[in-house]
Amino acid sequence: MKRRQERPDSASPKFLGGHVQRVVIAVMLTLSFCLGMGVDRFSTDKADAGSSLENAQGYDVLQQTWDLIQNDYVALDQVNEADLMYGAASGMVNALGDTGHSRFLNPDEANKFNESSQGEFVGIGIQLDFTTGQPVVAFPLDGSPAQKAGIRARDIIVEVDGTKTEGLTQEQVQDLLLGKEGDPVTIKILRPSTGENLDFTIVRQKIEITAVTYAMLPNNVALIRLSQFSTGVTNELKAAIRAVKRAGATSIIFDLRDNGGGLVFEAIGVASQFIPEGKTIYLYEEKGQDPRPVKTVPGGLATDMPMVTLINHGSASAAEITAGALSDNGRSPLIGETTFGTGTVLTPFNLNDGSIVLLGTALWLEPDGEQIWKHGVTPDDEVTLPANADQIRPSVGGEISSSELQASTDSQLKAAYEKITGKDNSADVQ
Repeated sequence: MKRRQERPDSASPKFLGGHVQRVVIAVMLTLSFCLGMGVDRFSTDKADAGSSLENAQGYDVLQQTWDLIQNDYVALDQVNEADLMYGAASGMVNALGDTGHSRFLNPDEANKFNESSQGEFVGIGIQLDFTTGQPVVAFPLDGSPAQKAGIRARDIIVEVDGTKTEGLTQEQVQDLLLGKEGDPVTIKILRPSTGENLDFTIVRQKIEITAVTYAMLPNNVALIRLSQFSTGVTNELKAAIRAVKRAGATSIIFDLRDNGGGLVFEAIGVASQFIPEGKTIYLYEEKGQDPRPVKTVPGGLATDMPMVTLINHGSASAAEITAGALSDNGRSPLIGETTFGTGTVLTPFNLNDGSIVLLGTALWLEPDGEQIWKHGVTPDDEVTLPANADQIRPSVGGEISSSELQASTDSQLKAAYEKITGKDNSADVQ
């Protein structure tokens, strides 16, 4: 296998789940078709094998199975030997138990993986969670066709254009959802919160994502929402902080809900806006090595402003690292729900025939050493959004009045506002 050069659009060899570009035109936000997965170096080095396959326990079973198929399977003339090998490779990776994360991609699937990282797909604007083996909507992207149509987080996709998704792989579901810009796709979903089965016809399109939005709340509280850790988001956040300060903000509600992640160096830049220089953001732990700290950099614009941070199940990867850093450094209480639970580095290894093996190769830990992967970051105050409630999502430079806040169903934002101001929003209504 040959080493593959780092992609020119990556700007860093390490990724935390998320797309690397401002324009998200795939079905999901993540580079690798999975919620919040961290992507490290694009590597094709031949790994140092711990043992030869032929000497591995159970290899004789694999060989015997192959022999039986070759000698006794009734329709051998309809069997593609390469497909048998791909199936065996896929089964080997799946047996790791790293569901929805580490996996094998055959050459066709690998091509789609590579194309998606270059922004060559259009879709409906949802991020998928496949950890249960079902295509679950982790969240719809801000302003996406899916969000406008009424798709909600945790909806289960049951059918796509009449094809049932039960038993399909993640890549097969992706193929059904992706298509040409302007083409409609009909999706049947099961909404667990209500038990409803609902049909949506949604037109695929390119989706422009504004990573940072902000608005002023009463009592000089700024609401700053970060939707992804894409290239340049640190500078966008700095501009937002400067803007809300000019508007009179004395405290911040930092909204990381439904943020699927992004670039690791942007996570460092974002955390450094709120946490003083030299503090640990996360610990990086590779196989067989002790965790090493990654620290904040100088120049933060809001290191002393009171703040509260919102998180939920859709907060993943870079969002989880940032939230964990804010909490462990005593910088911000967390309000909402336990986060998704990623915090791993996913490394793509290119194989000789164009296949790719995606393997989790390292962990990101919270500053106190707690593992995020499969556990998530827990809030200080757990507040669950009601089943049919809608989040308040700010528009750039907007204002949200007391009456609008009180009338909203966003119980998490209301709880954060009460926390930061020390009083119920209803007291602000005149």
